[in-house]
Amino acid sequence: MRVLLYINSEKDLNGEYFSLLKSLLIKHGIDFEYFCGDDTPIKKDYAAIIVLGGDGTILHRTEFANLTKTPIIGINCGKLGFLSEFEITEAEDAILMLKNGGLTLDGRLTLKISFNGKTYYALNDVSVSRTYEDNKRLIVNLDVKAGNKVLSEISGDGIIIATPTGSTAYSLSAGGAILEPHIDAFCITPIAAHSLLSRAVVCSASNVCALTHKGGATAGLFIDGKLVGFLNQGDCISVSKAENKTLFLRKKDFDFFARLNAKMQYR
Repeated sequence: MRVLLYINSEKDLNGEYFSLLKSLLIKHGIDFEYFCGDDTPIKKDYAAIIVLGGDGTILHRTEFANLTKTPIIGINCGKLGFLSEFEITEAEDAILMLKNGGLTLDGRLTLKISFNGKTYYALNDVSVSRTYEDNKRLIVNLDVKAGNKVLSEISGDGIIIATPTGSTAYSLSAGGAILEPHIDAFCITPIAAHSLLSRAVVCSASNVCALTHKGGATAGLFIDGKLVGFLNQGDCISVSKAENKTLFLRKKDFDFFARLNAKMQYR
């Protein structure tokens, strides 16, 4: 068995956690390779990618994990750790469960986003939101289609299209619904819309959604919170379900709602 170890050095400044994981993998006879930063591994035949960090660290490796169908084991040394299956204090448990087949696959719907000839992948969400230029505070006007039907015309700060996994992130903060992880759906949530009637809409993930910039402020395109481009009037992005699900390895007694309550009760 060979695994890939990805380290967020900003969460492990003195390398203590990295040293711990390396020693545990050696102890239990598991071959490994490791990397950090934005490097992309060349090999793709790993039993798992062990991600050490927080939720943002996992989101940063979504595209690699999705395209190579490599399951993720998240070990949290960040703050919330909602996507991680283990805390750093459970690192040896994680490695033993992986070695002994004690984990189960959990496939999560992932977004595929097309814009300006480029393709992006998002585990949580894609959002289009206004930017601030020359001290102008303008709203952005967006046309939202699901399939060939106009779903809404939004004037406000922008819009979020979230997966069920991402429904507990930015979308939740903007008033979106919480979706059970394995529902095949998107949650489309306006951001501070200038309307009495604008609400989040849940639609089937079989739809291809299109967001078109109809005017107003320049809008930023954010993929899992990372700014990747800008939209001006007439620009359009396409959002659909990715061909592959992003795979996680979880404990067999994983309970989404128990985790939701435990992680969110003090927030």
